[in-house]
Amino acid sequence: MPRARTRPARRALPAHQRPPRRRRPAPSPARRRPPRRHLAQPGTHRPLPRKDTSLNSAEINLFTSKHDGIVALVTGDNWRWARKILLVAGFTKDGDGNYTLPLADLPRIREALTEVHELARACQIKVTATHQPYVGDFARDMAKHLPGQWTVKVENYSLPVWQEDLAACIWDTSPGQGSKLYGPLLHTVEKRRVPWAAVLRSDTGVELAVVQAPDDARYHVGALAPRDMYLDEEVTPPQSIAVQPSAVTAARRADSVLLADYRRAVLQSHLNHLADDLAWAQEAYEPGTVHSPPQPDLAGAFARFTTHAPGLITALRGAPAAGAQEAAFLERMDAAFGTRPPGNGADTGAALPAADPLALWLMEGGQLIDLARTAHPALTPAPVAAAPGRPPAVPSALPAALPPSSRAVPSRR
Repeated sequence: MPRARTRPARRALPAHQRPPRRRRPAPSPARRRPPRRHLAQPGTHRPLPRKDTSLNSAEINLFTSKHDGIVALVTGDNWRWARKILLVAGFTKDGDGNYTLPLADLPRIREALTEVHELARACQIKVTATHQPYVGDFARDMAKHLPGQWTVKVENYSLPVWQEDLAACIWDTSPGQGSKLYGPLLHTVEKRRVPWAAVLRSDTGVELAVVQAPDDARYHVGALAPRDMYLDEEVTPPQSIAVQPSAVTAARRADSVLLADYRRAVLQSHLNHLADDLAWAQEAYEPGTVHSPPQPDLAGAFARFTTHAPGLITALRGAPAAGAQEAAFLERMDAAFGTRPPGNGADTGAALPAADPLALWLMEGGQLIDLARTAHPALTPAPVAAAPGRPPAVPSALPAALPPSSRAVPSRR
């Protein structure tokens, strides 16, 4: 019987002769299998929690307007889907960028509102039919009782960052400007959520903002900074006001208080800018160094003075008479910068001698600015006694416009 062959024992290799040991790479996080879960007993299965979509939701607010019919204003991060729903349901986008539905066809209104609710439910968007008055109606009614011609636009701030654009354009008194007063409009826009506001713009360029007070039925009305205007830190901005929901009463208070304060601030800005231009010109250009035609920067400063000098002269002529010397000075300035030809006034016997306007500005322009500052209360008179229950209207002294500058107020969306 053959002898069984035994397998020789394997000898272990020395450590320096052993081949490197291969290690299996760890799976990537994307391919890693999830841990095994124990199945629940029948009837005790709990569904996985759904993703929270509240941050991506939106809300459609429906207002009834006597001018525009049904107006839909949208708020929330998902505002694009909300506006698509309104378009699909039959709403029309107006000139303000809002969505309206006329009240002429009642069956169409019923069908459109039903479709809005169904589509909004499918997209998890809330629909609210508010009973609050539409801010656009109040603004239009108030504009009818303000002096001049006004246009009204309702701005919808779906996102808080859009509201910040409005806050940056408000020309109001705030504690940050060294004043203890705090205008109600600026306080509301900076501290509370304001989804919409009405902006009134006059034919002279004055802009007013109207928002609903968050805690009562009143409205907060304030002025917006003039477009392309350098915001002078030395000028106290006009403080906003709180008005009652009566359009007539609100217009009278806005005209006698807010617009008068606005004209005062604009007048101070005019005088400060004109004084800065003149001081720079007198320091930079000594007598005999002005070319013909003048240097571009000097010509620009002189053009700004000639733009506002007629308004200053006219306002000073309407002020109480100061004396014969001031009257003669105004006649000389009016002959060079005024709107009427020299020598045509009723109190002038003969034509005044002609003078170089640029030289007259460099030598005597500061006297006109100082005279306007001295007569400042006369240029913007305070309210006087009037009929009971009706504040007096204050006439405007100067146009609310300034030359463009690099530090202009930001534009709203």
